[in-house]
Amino acid sequence: MNASPASSRIKCPKCGGLNPEIARFCNRCGTSITAVEAQAPRPSGEAAAMVPVAEPAAVRDFGAAPGPAHAQPPVAAGASMPGAGESATRGRKICPGCHRFNAAAAAFCADCGVGLPATSTVPLFGGPAGFWIRVVASLIDGILMFGLQLLLADRLGFPDVDFERMAPVDALLLALPEFTLDIALTSLYAMIMVGAWGGTVGKLVLGLRIVRHSDGGKVPYGLALGRSLAGFVSALPLCLGYLWVALSPSKRGWHDYLCDTRVVYLKPE
Repeated sequence: MNASPASSRIKCPKCGGLNPEIARFCNRCGTSITAVEAQAPRPSGEAAAMVPVAEPAAVRDFGAAPGPAHAQPPVAAGASMPGAGESATRGRKICPGCHRFNAAAAAFCADCGVGLPATSTVPLFGGPAGFWIRVVASLIDGILMFGLQLLLADRLGFPDVDFERMAPVDALLLALPEFTLDIALTSLYAMIMVGAWGGTVGKLVLGLRIVRHSDGGKVPYGLALGRSLAGFVSALPLCLGYLWVALSPSKRGWHDYLCDTRVVYLKPE
């Protein structure tokens, strides 16, 4: 992921913890920052409340809609607190109340104040995979599937279709069983690989993963199957849906938009 520009962090008037400037609740103690600031006297000078630092990638907001405020649970004994010494902590936490991303070290959601899980719920992946590395991954998968399809077609005794000498309708009808087998194998392959390991062989070899765009979580089997079938939508208009990966800033194809997925590098930048 690319580093975000420098921004301001808000200092909690109650516990002194630093929070993103968009935070409404303290990541450390779960206190409503706005409510406490209205009741407690402000420190002398605005510099005591606003500390300019670089915003870490782990606490960036990913566009989830804000949810309603919830009751603030007490801080559990030994709970992990965010701080400069915990920069090596990997992953992020998804708020169970409003579904926003929070830092792995946060104990409370910065947006709604709900207590967060004790451990990270989403790994910290790298940035979006570009067009050409995804092309290479597709070529690797294509070679594997082509060999498997040839083997099964030979074992099942499918006839060779001469599209040049046969009438188009007759040729299509004769090739229909093999064509159906190819679609079934490709879809089953994508469903099992993505659902179980997060990517096809080509993507795994190149260090890529397919995750949900909304929360970075694992793609379930049903969604993996739907994404494979949605690839036909991307392929039909002269493969424009696949070329969209190179054209869009988010590096997502039409099938990614349809299924709320994205392809990312496994290792953060």
